Amino acid sequence: MSFANPIYFSLIIFIAFVVLLYFFRKQYHTMINPSNLLWREAMNEWKASFWLQKIQHNLLFWLQIAALTLLMLALVKPLWLSEGTAGEQIIWIVDTSATMSAGNGHQSLLDQAKKQMKQLANRLDGQEVTMIKAEEKPKLLLNRETNPNIIGRTIDQLKVTYEHENIEKAVKLAESYVQKKETVIHIFSDSLKKEDVTVGRGDVSYEIHNTGGIDDNVSIQSFGVSSKQKQISGLAVIENQGKRQKSFPFIVKSEDSTLFQQEITLPAGKQTVINVPNLPERRYYQAMINAHDQYPVDNDVTALYTNMKPPVYALGELNPFFIKGLNTLGIESVQLDGASASDIKENGIVIAEGIPINQLPKMPAIYINKYKKQEKAVELQEAIKSTNSPLLKYVDITKTYIKFAAIPPPGDWDNLVMSGRQPLIQSGMNKGQPVIVLNFSLEDSDWPLHPGFPIFLYNSYQWLSRETGFLGYFQPGEEKWLQLEKNRGNLEIFTAAGKSLTSLQLDKQNFKAPFTPGIYQAVSDGQVYHFSVLLDDREKKLVLRSVQSFKIDAKLTQIERTWRQRDSLWFFLTAIALLVLMAEWEVYRRWL
Repeated sequence: MSFANPIYFSLIIFIAFVVLLYFFRKQYHTMINPSNLLWREAMNEWKASFWLQKIQHNLLFWLQIAALTLLMLALVKPLWLSEGTAGEQIIWIVDTSATMSAGNGHQSLLDQAKKQMKQLANRLDGQEVTMIKAEEKPKLLLNRETNPNIIGRTIDQLKVTYEHENIEKAVKLAESYVQKKETVIHIFSDSLKKEDVTVGRGDVSYEIHNTGGIDDNVSIQSFGVSSKQKQISGLAVIENQGKRQKSFPFIVKSEDSTLFQQEITLPAGKQTVINVPNLPERRYYQAMINAHDQYPVDNDVTALYTNMKPPVYALGELNPFFIKGLNTLGIESVQLDGASASDIKENGIVIAEGIPINQLPKMPAIYINKYKKQEKAVELQEAIKSTNSPLLKYVDITKTYIKFAAIPPPGDWDNLVMSGRQPLIQSGMNKGQPVIVLNFSLEDSDWPLHPGFPIFLYNSYQWLSRETGFLGYFQPGEEKWLQLEKNRGNLEIFTAAGKSLTSLQLDKQNFKAPFTPGIYQAVSDGQVYHFSVLLDDREKKLVLRSVQSFKIDAKLTQIERTWRQRDSLWFFLTAIALLVLMAEWEVYRRWL
């Protein structure tokens, strides 16, 4: 033991002063009285060790000495020789990928890593700490921080993000923050091998802390659904990555209804393929297993069902250039008359001309608003201007000649192409479905002769296919700019159970997928879209054998012993001293 402020031992003079006060207290002469002759022998014994006995029996004296001693120790601050952390600058890289959520049910691998980090934090002696999360894009959490409270709070706030870790980028980022000669980079992961760590500096020491610790996992490696001959079927690949045979149910659900269930027995280290026939049509399908393993994240996979190549139904007196343009793109089209629109059984896209807009079926559509003979056509006099819309990507319509246009149909439309105040191409919603409106006929323009015409048809087909309610598949936390029917207002994100997660402005913010894998809903202007967050395939391969921790160029990573004080000790010593003083006051009050 040592002391931070040994100079305060000089306060021992006050203790000596108290002792002297007791030595030089007033002394009284003993008078022999017949009433105390029986106690004479006892008094003689007491006089034989007068000062010692008097001190031993004087409670006030000992309470005062104890209070002064405790106060003196609080001021000198005792030090203990304990383990320290090598290096002037400490950099921590933390793996927060999905595999770090694995565990034995009581403590996850990330919790074990956080425990190790706190142990290192308790051994810090004023060193600077930099902390980096090893996500797909590494994120800086702390930069040269020395405040132990901030360091501890940041460790407590670490959570699994389900992204795949990018250790290589994280190490490069950490090396860019090295500013002192004696720097140690600590990497906290589950099963990092030496060949997985690429170092770029020879003057830095690296210490890799592998948690490991699980030996049981069953994983749904993949699950998908498809439609063939108007029948929907599914296919799942399940792998037992554990060391013993497992039996468990395989279930396919949609919302609250169970559509398929099968009991599976799978030997250790084996895969099996499950066919799921004759599924009813649903928005999404959720495959799950109840294997009671140590990594439940890969026990649940969601597949969205959508026809990414919907058929096109041509209604009314459609210009043949539309059909030829679609055939050039390899898009299947079915010619119907206006009366048979109600007979459409399969969902698809409608392209219609010469019928009222209110007679369109409840499906995504391209509507050619053709003026009638009894109506007065609008003759275009001003130049054509277009907006920045995904429908007009790679389409230069400003060089197109258009002679006449029709009056726009009633409704709330976005103007994409204008000639003065006359809208030529618009987009909006009709009967809850996205619609593209052309307010001119191809007969009154030379647009089919321009290369932008088939490109516009392709953009429209892709846009309407996506607007049927499917946003796609995303990685956890993936950011993406969404081009929806209206990039205005808010987009509300909900879980499949209806719990609100977040809200974003489409015209100002990128869409960011949630981190937890599963099925989600996005709502904008009353339109509901579904999307799925999938676990990275690399996060479905756990290293079940324990990988030992190791060091690279560990010149500074030997554990050092250093003198360390406990900041809370002075408080407890002072508190005890106050309690002793209160006891001394009570003893003095009772003896008066």
